[in-house]
Amino acid sequence: MNVTPREPADLIDRLAAFGAWLAARPAALVVSVLIAASLLKSGFVVWNWFELSPMLLTNWGAPDNSFQANILFNALGTAWAAVGFDTTSMPWLLSQVVLVVAVIVTLSVLLLRRTRTESDYLALAVVLSSGIAAVLWREIGRYDSLFILGIAVATLVARQWLSWLGAVVAALASPEQLLVAAVILLMVAITPPFREWRPLAVRLLVASVAVLVAIQVWFAVAGDPYKTRIGILLPFISGEKIDGATAYDPSQGFVRFTIEKAMVTLQAGPSLVWSYLGASVLVLVLCLLLVRTWWIAAYVVLVVTAVPLTVSTLFGEDRTRDLVMICAPAILAIAIVGSRTIGQLARRLPGGATPWLAWAAVIVTLIPLTYFYLDAEEPFHWLKELLISINNGVPFPQDGSPR
Repeated sequence: MNVTPREPADLIDRLAAFGAWLAARPAALVVSVLIAASLLKSGFVVWNWFELSPMLLTNWGAPDNSFQANILFNALGTAWAAVGFDTTSMPWLLSQVVLVVAVIVTLSVLLLRRTRTESDYLALAVVLSSGIAAVLWREIGRYDSLFILGIAVATLVARQWLSWLGAVVAALASPEQLLVAAVILLMVAITPPFREWRPLAVRLLVASVAVLVAIQVWFAVAGDPYKTRIGILLPFISGEKIDGATAYDPSQGFVRFTIEKAMVTLQAGPSLVWSYLGASVLVLVLCLLLVRTWWIAAYVVLVVTAVPLTVSTLFGEDRTRDLVMICAPAILAIAIVGSRTIGQLARRLPGGATPWLAWAAVIVTLIPLTYFYLDAEEPFHWLKELLISINNGVPFPQDGSPR
């Protein structure tokens, strides 16, 4: 049977029709599909954070653990325990799943309201194809979701008092990471394409410094001032041995400790940069192509790559997770500015902006390599073990951890 190939004009009509079809669908449905796609691309991991730091809920009066700087999350756990629930139980973990889903939905709604008139679903597709969504799904049971919630509110709401509230929430969730995030955003915002983000960067910087000072005073008065994340760095950089929660050996000194982390962290090569920027790399490149001065483009690329990698190697050890946390405001800014730029260009193309932006969002969502991780298969490891257990009729392997 002979099949007559479609004419190019027919294909163009069908491509254009998809944009109209997508525009006619309820926004809630489209957002749900994009969120589900982000989950499928990144996987699902649950951590029981209080199993790692069981004393956080009992020594508020004498702080001596750097994780107590994550005040908001620890206060949530304290409140949970105060009403008689167990912070290593299944209900606690399920509550954290609900929290993450709520944060992703809130982020999506706020972002869509901010950008839909300029770029339809493109900005949302970019963010949900970045490390922000991936880390939210992969770090359930930590303070990350509260930090991202604060960043989302601070960045995306129009009312200034709500933006300040979001900055404070992020600072109470992780003040040290917010400090770095604010500095990175401020470094990006001094360039003309991103100057609109300068007030936000200052807002985040003020909130982080205020909380950090309060925490340092709290530890100095009631506990040990050298047990905060900043305080512990002073003896460590000078070569003293420290005790801390780490996957590496801090007894070898700061220099060798950092070299060891760098060897592990940077083994992923360029894919490590892709792991946290994700599809925002694409809109960033397009945005920078429109910059007339080449050194501005080079400077922005340097700030969103070399600076985070250096900071995370020196002071962190969770690879993509640390990179996402300190780059979250910059990633949102890049997605918004870049998608707006693409929206402006799309309006000049044949057929109007709607079909082009629709297909851009689809392509961004379908790119199979928008999220690399050093152990990419880990989120689905439990599913593999479960299938093997069912198939072989043997007990599911357990290591004794509630996680």
